[in-house]
Amino acid sequence: MLNDGLDPDQRIRILPQPKRKKTGLWLALGLVCAIIVTGGAGGAWFMFGRSTAIPIDTETEAQIDASQPCDTKVSHFAADPEIVVIDFPNLTIQGLTLDRVAALIEKAHLPRNQVLDDVDLREAIYDCGDTIESYYYGHDYKAADLARFFQLAAQQNITLNAHELWLKQLLNQLGWLDPGAVGALITLPAAVPPVTESMRAVILHHEISHGAFYTVPAYEAYAESFWNSLTDVDRAAFISFLSTEGYDTNNTNLMLNEAQAYLVFTPDPQFFSAKALGMSQAQLDTLREGYIAGMPSFWLTPLANETLPVSAPLKACQTN
Repeated sequence: MLNDGLDPDQRIRILPQPKRKKTGLWLALGLVCAIIVTGGAGGAWFMFGRSTAIPIDTETEAQIDASQPCDTKVSHFAADPEIVVIDFPNLTIQGLTLDRVAALIEKAHLPRNQVLDDVDLREAIYDCGDTIESYYYGHDYKAADLARFFQLAAQQNITLNAHELWLKQLLNQLGWLDPGAVGALITLPAAVPPVTESMRAVILHHEISHGAFYTVPAYEAYAESFWNSLTDVDRAAFISFLSTEGYDTNNTNLMLNEAQAYLVFTPDPQFFSAKALGMSQAQLDTLREGYIAGMPSFWLTPLANETLPVSAPLKACQTN
């Protein structure tokens, strides 16, 4: 389980914590507390009926990594403006905003065509030993999948919380709810315990590679080609590892997307290691070097060998 001193096997999509059952009021109470106490991600907007545009900045990886938001902050990623970064003030707000999306799109053993209501979502989170905070430490989704989530929620009359409604407003503002929209949403939490500054930097680096996968067709094609070139044994090693992280291993596109992100853009043994794949360090290094050598040349390529953290120590908590 997560603590201040991370074990080598702990990774971005955090290992399950011991199961804790909650009462039927858990999600509603958590939502109310999050709105009143922590704010951010649409709490005030929902309570007071405000419909003003959500401010969106443009920032580099270093600028995002060096910030410490008090409230939820949204930015276009400078290297690729089709990637939008949501920087949450804590894990609770991030979870309330996106855990239900994760359950629909990529969590294992859950329906791919049904949005979970509050009770089923609570059970799904706690039945796999997680909490609303640890379900995912960083999120990444393409615009089309997010649009599908809100379409299904409307068709099924699912009552969404204030943070999810804020997300819907953001997507509508970006034009991502329209057919054919192209975009990638990636998220990370502020460095508030249990998240450390180094964890924050690694989460961001990992998620940026997912953004590129969603917005650069040549890179998606390359990642798919690399996945298909792996031996059956190596591919099975990745699938086994990703299964322990709670991913839907029946989704091949998800498997190869996560494989590239962990292999190349998570260069920290606290989060990903040869041991996690059941292979030697030499074998892992060979795979990583081969992947980087064949990458198409674009803005993500230099980041493959970047040393983390990429910025100076975090600044003080900053409001928008």
